[in-house]
Amino acid sequence: MDMLENMRAFVAVAKTGSFTGAAGVLNLATSVLTKRVSQLERAVGATLLHRTTRKVRLTADGEYHLPRIAEAVSRYDETLAAIRKGRQHLEGSIRIKVPTTLGFVRLDRLIHRFVRENPGIDLEVLLLDGPLNPAAEGIDIAITAFPASFEGVADEFLWPLSRSLVAGPKYLKALKALEHPRQLAAHPCLVYQPTGPSWSFLAKTGVTSVAVRPRLSSNDMLMLLEAAKDGMGIALLSKYITERDLKTGALLDVLPDFPVPDLWMKAMIPLERLHLPRVAALLNFLRSKGGSSSKQ
Repeated sequence: MDMLENMRAFVAVAKTGSFTGAAGVLNLATSVLTKRVSQLERAVGATLLHRTTRKVRLTADGEYHLPRIAEAVSRYDETLAAIRKGRQHLEGSIRIKVPTTLGFVRLDRLIHRFVRENPGIDLEVLLLDGPLNPAAEGIDIAITAFPASFEGVADEFLWPLSRSLVAGPKYLKALKALEHPRQLAAHPCLVYQPTGPSWSFLAKTGVTSVAVRPRLSSNDMLMLLEAAKDGMGIALLSKYITERDLKTGALLDVLPDFPVPDLWMKAMIPLERLHLPRVAALLNFLRSKGGSSSKQ
C-alpha cells in the first residue's frame, strides 16, 4: 500500500507540475509528497522528476514510466470502487479452472456461495489437473500449484496447502518405525502425479529430497487416500483430505519429525482480465475465504 501511495503522489505531481499543486489535490503536506516521490525513485532505481525552485518537470525515465504508473493507480482505484459498490452489481461470465480434488473437497461450497451472492455472474468451473496456459485456453482464473508461468499471465498467490506423510495402520503394523526420509526409497509409495515422485522434507540440516518408488500413481488424490487407508503404501497428501481420517485413526502420520513444506496455490490470470471487476472480486473472495481447510 505504501508503494501505491508513492505512485499516486508521483502521478499527482506530474499532472499538476508542482509539489504544491499536488499537495492541494491529495490534501497532504508538501514534505510528505516529496518523501513519497523520493521513495518511489529509490524503488525503481531512476530519477523521475527534475526539481528546481520554480517548477518540476519529468525526466526521460519519468516520461517513460508515467503512463504505466498512472494506469496502475487508475486500475486499482477502479477495482476498489467496483468492489465497494457491492457484489450485486457485478455482471458477466467467468471461466475458472480448479484441480479436481481441491474443487470437490475444499472449494465446492465456497464456489456455490460466490454464485449465490453474485446473481449477475455466470460461472463456468472446469475441474482439470495439470498445467495449462489460461490465456491460450480462454480461462479467466486457473488455480494451480504448478510453478510454471506463462507470458502475459499474472501469478497471484492464494494460500498455502499443508501436507503430511500418511499410511494406514494395516501397512504400518508390519513395519519397524521409519526414522528418516531416506528409508522411503525401500517402501511402496502412493504418488500424486502432478507433484511427482520426488518428495521433500524439512530436516534440522535443511531440506531433504527423496526419490520414491510409485507402487500406485494417480492424478486423483481421493484414489490415493483410499489406497493408503487400505494399506497399500505410504502417501504424501494434502491435510485437507487426510485430517478426518487422522482423527479417527484410519490413517497415521509417518515421519512426524520431518514435516513436509507447504505447497503454495496460486491463481494464474491473463493480464487483460486481471483488473476486470468480476475477476478481481472472485480472486479476492477465494484468497480471503479459501485458506481455511473447513468448508464454508
